[in-house]
Amino acid sequence: MKNVYFSLLLWLGLILSAAAQGTVPVSGRVTAADGSGLPGVTVLEKGTNNGTTSDVSGAYSLGVQPNATLVFSSIGMKTQEVPATSGSPLNLTLAADTRALDEVVVVGYQTKRKADLTGSIAVLDVSQALKETNANLLTSIQGRLPGVTVSTDGAPGSNTSINIRGLGSINNNSPLYVVDGVPAPNIDGLNPFDIETFQVLKDAAAASIYGARSSNGVILITTKKGKSQRVQVTLDAYYGTKTRRNHLDMLNAQQYGDVLFQGLKNDGLPQRDDVYGAGPNAVVPQFLDDAKTIPAGDVDYQKEVYRPAQNQNYNVGISKASEQSTFFLGLNYNREEGLAKYTDFQRITARVNTSFNLADRLTVGENLLVSNFGRVDNPEGRTLESILYQNPIIPLYDNAGNFGGPVKNLGDRLSPLGQLYRARDNRKNTWRTFGNVFANLKLVKGLTWNNSVGVDANFFRFKNFEPRFTEGRFITTDNFLTESQFQALNTIYTSTLNYNWTSGKHSVQALLGYERIHNRFEAFDARAKGFFLETPDFRYLDAGSTVQSAHGGGAENALISQFARLDYGFRETYLLSATVRRDASSRFGPANRHAVFPAFSAAWRAINESFLKDNGYLTDLKFRASWGRNGNQEIGDYTAATFYASRPDFSNYDLAGGNGAARLGFITTQIGNQNIKWETAEQLNFGIDLGALDNRLTLTADYFVKNTKDLLVNPVLLATYGEGAAPFINAGSVRNRGLEMILSYRSKAENAFQYGADFNFTHIRNEVIALGEDGKSEIIGGVSRIAPGQPLGAFYGYVADGLFRSTEEVTAHADQPGKAIGRIRYKDLNGDGVIDVKDRQYIGSPFPDYTLGLNLTAGYKGFDLAAFWDASVGNDIYDFNKSNTDFLYFNSNHGTGLLTAFSAQNPDSNIPALTTINTNDELRASSYFISKGSYLRLKSLVLGYSLPQSLTGKLSGLSRVRFYVQGQNLLNFTSFKGLDYEVLNGGTLETGVLRQTAYPHSKSLTVGANVTF
Repeated sequence: MKNVYFSLLLWLGLILSAAAQGTVPVSGRVTAADGSGLPGVTVLEKGTNNGTTSDVSGAYSLGVQPNATLVFSSIGMKTQEVPATSGSPLNLTLAADTRALDEVVVVGYQTKRKADLTGSIAVLDVSQALKETNANLLTSIQGRLPGVTVSTDGAPGSNTSINIRGLGSINNNSPLYVVDGVPAPNIDGLNPFDIETFQVLKDAAAASIYGARSSNGVILITTKKGKSQRVQVTLDAYYGTKTRRNHLDMLNAQQYGDVLFQGLKNDGLPQRDDVYGAGPNAVVPQFLDDAKTIPAGDVDYQKEVYRPAQNQNYNVGISKASEQSTFFLGLNYNREEGLAKYTDFQRITARVNTSFNLADRLTVGENLLVSNFGRVDNPEGRTLESILYQNPIIPLYDNAGNFGGPVKNLGDRLSPLGQLYRARDNRKNTWRTFGNVFANLKLVKGLTWNNSVGVDANFFRFKNFEPRFTEGRFITTDNFLTESQFQALNTIYTSTLNYNWTSGKHSVQALLGYERIHNRFEAFDARAKGFFLETPDFRYLDAGSTVQSAHGGGAENALISQFARLDYGFRETYLLSATVRRDASSRFGPANRHAVFPAFSAAWRAINESFLKDNGYLTDLKFRASWGRNGNQEIGDYTAATFYASRPDFSNYDLAGGNGAARLGFITTQIGNQNIKWETAEQLNFGIDLGALDNRLTLTADYFVKNTKDLLVNPVLLATYGEGAAPFINAGSVRNRGLEMILSYRSKAENAFQYGADFNFTHIRNEVIALGEDGKSEIIGGVSRIAPGQPLGAFYGYVADGLFRSTEEVTAHADQPGKAIGRIRYKDLNGDGVIDVKDRQYIGSPFPDYTLGLNLTAGYKGFDLAAFWDASVGNDIYDFNKSNTDFLYFNSNHGTGLLTAFSAQNPDSNIPALTTINTNDELRASSYFISKGSYLRLKSLVLGYSLPQSLTGKLSGLSRVRFYVQGQNLLNFTSFKGLDYEVLNGGTLETGVLRQTAYPHSKSLTVGANVTF
């Protein structure tokens, strides 16, 4: 905290110093060829050290001496000198410097010129991603980077799953995040407006410097630092509303009774029901109970529970820089309501980044984030399921004001609105402190010693209160409180030596480093019941009459690493790079605790060859190749150890042989494997970078083969094996092969109308090569399987071959128990005349054949327009919802498609005939539930207008004002007719599986403003 106070005092002093200068104000905006603002442009008064940098919108403001000349420069852009003019805006368009390609990117413990890269690194245009108003930046990058797949659900704050170059593991496919040099498992609590750069290390050569944690790729994030020599303040605010993207048409109360009675009639059963009466037609009664306290309803629970939700965000950024120090302060408040009532997400963040030049050779500083975020956004799956499938005849409220609940034979689903209301105060709340302090010492020319101590501290708390309530026939007479706490502390010490040497045609960059990571967590939960008062002020364990249970535990792990990298360049044309990292992890047994991860890469910048110079067409041409290995240690702690526990229910023993007193003993709870070792990904990559038309047209393409070996598998043991969880073993391999491409075009800088386009394309083929100790085993999980020759989580089941539509078809078909007219017909794949388990096959893949993204930008005078499209082609979705919408087998609501189910009146229908008896076993895993998940959508559309400098320049200190309106998911084109074509792919066996418990996605409309002082 002393650093924070010192930084604030320094900042105030710099403000006073700047105010004392007698200068002429000059302001304006620096833009790129496409009309978009250029951030980070250095604006320097020629011949002095007086200068500033442009903000995220390209705006700048500077006090200079009369008749001064301004020098505008930026990496990768041509430097321009312009006479300063006071009183009117000085706007400038910088052209790309196609000769240099000096843009600097972060590559892991170092920075490099983009022209010198030999590995595959994707760089996100953060300014474009921030045009999508999402609390989580990962949601905004979906579809923008080739080879990077992001899946989300519609929950407030947007839960996300991200993988790079396909799924390669059965356990954990999440990448490693590194924020300002500090590794982290996620970026929860990070404010998107604080992000300066976002880069993805995709191939092994780029990611291997992170060794044991890099097989799923690495995401490098840097946050903003002070740049301008004058105090710069940016204000960003937006407000929006969102609604559900899709609505499933479900039966109303009368329709429900009609299809139920028709199903009974088709089954030859009496048309009789406890609710709808008896007779040829279903009749909606006036009341549902004998006491006449619950009136019959006709409720569309989707309309009653889901709502137009609001989201708002307010952000302040303050920065200042000088030759001696830099300072950045960021404050953010974000609140997002959930589509389901009584759900929301809130986040408050504060960031302070400072650096101080204490001497000519020593720089110290810190990057600190403190965030608090909480949510009521994850109602139990049963709640989300009830929103769709609660019987429509159950009213919202009974006559006593209680939420309507089931009576008689209306199932046991509680009111979804009641469940959400009772959980409205059950907020999950997290405090996170994340950052580092650093010291960089220049030992001699070209040699720098960098030291960093990082910390990632999390404290999580959740209170779940279950009050007394009455809903229909459900009456609870007691209440319960469960309180959970979790705290984790991750400390990281990193020390590196960086050396840079250039002489003539030769250049060398070397890195030598050491890193130590220690993570420890503790968890506690307790449950009590019998609370006299139920208000939030009394929701503490001591207020209950009885403590039912209490549990606690903890774990820790450590990683110690040494790493090195050597880069060599000759004439900036022939580039070589070698990386090696040695990791030791506590998660593995002594025999396999250490592992080495090497990588090699090379590049040929053919554009520098004499035969291509001054060719008039190409401005950049580089060929790249790399090979390397990465690791994965994400299997949990202590997997090499065997654990025992004392449990009275299972470990009491009669040592006297039948007549003695029972003695408390121990049972095995986990079987360890001392021989467990790293999961290793070996990757080969070939790439090309091309620029033409003065670099207005650029192409980057990569082909890769990624083989993941020694898969960490947790097999299922036979019951005869005995007690204890199965040990992890290394058994199997997965291959991902793919092609990635991004093509960009920009209009000429001198055009008044500016436009640009970025198109990206990804094709990845995922395949399990071997599994199990014999290489031929399978892992079975419901409708999905992991097996050699198939993609991870491929769908497996029967092939549905339409419906039986005549007696002749039924008679001619194979022996299929339950077959009849109107029932699903399954293919006899092996031709033995019997439909049984031998007729199953792989029926679909959750992975798309292609994913695409297209970002279109345009600008004219003060107007700017951006439209981002993304698409997925060829993936399958296993739609579990059809088991409720298309059949009468469950006591729940159903889809309106049943109104036109197969019958004599609807002989062409593809929905099976109505029946209440599942004699044909139609809920079995089959292709009937497979739907095509391909889609094309307008993910984001933004229209903005910046006030002219002639107007803002008249207001002291104001350099830019921009207003905008933005829409998300406004247009969606898909053949998928289910709940939602986007599926949160959190686990390999559940990849591509859509359940009714999914939180729906939304479409939104947002208005906002950006102001810079």
